[in-house]
Amino acid sequence: MIELDRLVVFQKYVNLEYVTRLKASLGERPSLEVVFRLCLPFDHPQPPVRGMQVAQNSFMFVSPSNDLRLLEVTSLSGAQVSGYAPQGPVSGIVALVIGFGSNFLNAIHAEGRLVLNNGSHRAFALRDLGVTHVPCIVQRVTRREELEVVASGDLSAKPDYYLRDPRPPILKDYFDPALRSVLRVQRKHRQVKVIFGVESIEVPAA
Repeated sequence: MIELDRLVVFQKYVNLEYVTRLKASLGERPSLEVVFRLCLPFDHPQPPVRGMQVAQNSFMFVSPSNDLRLLEVTSLSGAQVSGYAPQGPVSGIVALVIGFGSNFLNAIHAEGRLVLNNGSHRAFALRDLGVTHVPCIVQRVTRREELEVVASGDLSAKPDYYLRDPRPPILKDYFDPALRSVLRVQRKHRQVKVIFGVESIEVPAA
């Protein structure tokens, strides 16, 4: 369990429309069980995604969720893929996997501070409802080299600002009218484009 007001934050934008939907789903006084399911979901609801081939060597995926991403690149055998009719005998399959993150409320513990790494909108919505402490997965980082692996965004680009500055931005700053601006912006979707290449050359035989 972590205290929301002590969380260092690096996300500069919060979608208040999405926060309103989250609060409506939680109710005015969410129970501990409801809070737990929001912070650490076990069913991993998946937002809608549209995928299409846009060129011979590229595919496009679009979703209203900004969590859409390339999850991994892996190799598969023909036996691992069903419903696919190959044009010839299959020697191997290279899969570019598109999807969503684990979506757990997650913080990084580094150099004595807790930095919110994922779940800004849920943390904002819960604090706005008066919730002060929430369940959270904490990744403990013991040195900067590890931070480069787990961190993202401004935390990765400017770690000293969030880990060494005497007064870094914290979650409760989102609620201070002197420190925030509320703006109307155009709705956007996340688009992920995957482009691959193939090279065939002759090499000496063993």
